[in-house]
Amino acid sequence: MLARSWRMLVDRLRIRRKRSRVRCQLAAMTERELQDFGMSRSEIEYELKKPIRRK
Repeated sequence: MLARSWRMLVDRLRIRRKRSRVRCQLAAMTERELQDFGMSRSEIEYELKKPIRRK
């Protein structure tokens, strides 16, 4: 039981760090790079404002 809870906590932290890294990368992209992905700056702004714990 304790091991399972520990694994769940570690998984959540790993996901949180990954989302944080992705958001930092998105924030650093140029308009041209965002267009290549088919995203606008406003979509990125919305994504960056969401709490890290949410998708």
